[in-house]
Amino acid sequence: MISEREASKYPFLKEAASLLEHLEIDIENLTDQRYRPILDRGEERVIQAIRYGVVGGGLKDDLAEFLSFPIAVMLVSMTRDPFLERRYALAEAVRARRLLESEDEGRIAEIARGEFRWRIKVQRREIEDTIYSFELHFVDYLRNSSSFREDKWRLINRILTEGYVLLTKAEAVRLLQVEVEELIRRLSSRRVESNMPEQIMERLGRIKRTLDESRSSIGDSALPSEVIHGAFPPCITHSYRTLTAGGRLSHIERFTLSSFLLNIGMEPERIVQLFVSASDFDEGLTRYQIEHISGLRGSRTRYTPPNCMTMRTHGICHNPDSLCGKVKHPLSYYRRRASELRMSPKARKDR
Repeated sequence: MISEREASKYPFLKEAASLLEHLEIDIENLTDQRYRPILDRGEERVIQAIRYGVVGGGLKDDLAEFLSFPIAVMLVSMTRDPFLERRYALAEAVRARRLLESEDEGRIAEIARGEFRWRIKVQRREIEDTIYSFELHFVDYLRNSSSFREDKWRLINRILTEGYVLLTKAEAVRLLQVEVEELIRRLSSRRVESNMPEQIMERLGRIKRTLDESRSSIGDSALPSEVIHGAFPPCITHSYRTLTAGGRLSHIERFTLSSFLLNIGMEPERIVQLFVSASDFDEGLTRYQIEHISGLRGSRTRYTPPNCMTMRTHGICHNPDSLCGKVKHPLSYYRRRASELRMSPKARKDR
């Protein structure tokens, strides 16, 4: 049977589910005072997902940390909110990816085969200074990479050998994140009864309040104080919400959002952290691209977002309002709206 340590790291594994069944913990038992840290941690996992887009470190007790996962899944399910189901699944998947990055190749392949039935081989090769650690059947590769936007993930740009795609360790782990995200999304979308003990319902209430407070400007807590979120033009708001909800942005949408945020005062590192929520997040690539846009790399030129006409041409002009018809650039919109908000005491609450 799986160890408590492994179950705490990867609570979504089938072996972890078997451990949970073996423990035979009833919902009513959770009202006991000794289970309070587990309930607290389960609630914390969901709150972290809402606020930060990733589940962070937890309890030192491995068994308690493991048990907090099904509690968190149950709480998410009880909200019956598809947005939260997606965001929580992504947050747990990002956590799993970070843990998998520290595993050896054998353990990664074991999880891939046993949990997701990947046809994967551990095979070390060095080609043009790149170290490939795995060979993955192209069908499994396509199933998990189809949503990625970067050119490097296109099958035509990969090295194939007898139907298998060569992968670096980081690439294999990134593809596993997709599998984990989908698995947890399915778990959290299962409906459970809403008539639970008071201790559970109190936590559910706090989660719903946190979600409601964050829904209109999800991730707003991470914004520097000088950035006025309420002054974002509709196109930027659309991209921002899509990103922080774990959705996918096109290349030009990413460029537009990043360049916009940089030009209104957000630090590059803050923007990198926002992209953690992206379903195809690659930290190294994201940091390089944002630093290039900011002028810290390459030509040392700080880029600005495309103008409104260009955005319409690319089909990323979303939900234009009355002010959009009076400006020709997202930054012009922001300056005018920010000025209006500063003049309105009531509007300052949106800052």
